[in-house]
Amino acid sequence: MRLLPAIAWSAACLAGCAMAQPIPDEPLTDRYWRALEIGGKAATVGNNRAEPHVVLAGNGKTHGSDGCNRFSGSYEASSGLRFGQLASTMMACLPPLDEQSRRLATELQAASAYRIRGRTLELLDAGGAVRMRLEATALR
Repeated sequence: MRLLPAIAWSAACLAGCAMAQPIPDEPLTDRYWRALEIGGKAATVGNNRAEPHVVLAGNGKTHGSDGCNRFSGSYEASSGLRFGQLASTMMACLPPLDEQSRRLATELQAASAYRIRGRTLELLDAGGAVRMRLEATALR
């Protein structure tokens, strides 16, 4: 007799899972994209430092942080995603943020396309390889 309630409960759980709505894709612009992975390595957040992130404004301007230095510049997203020349502060960064700073700049310049799945943004190079993986959070 105990088997019947367990089967009913399992069926209800499965039905609930089947009705779960997928997470809608975030828009590319006007989002704070927190870096999860840069060039195949997990993003690092230093003590008393901004987390690595990118903000793409609707007007074609971008700004963010590599975890040590702040950057700003432009981007174009009409056919893929390409970053223009980026200006950056030039703070001396201690390891591992020094290497991450260089890696983030390299990966942004290598980006030529993007893919958004739910709250995850992937920056892709011309060959379709993922160069950066970011997560949408509230615009800060």
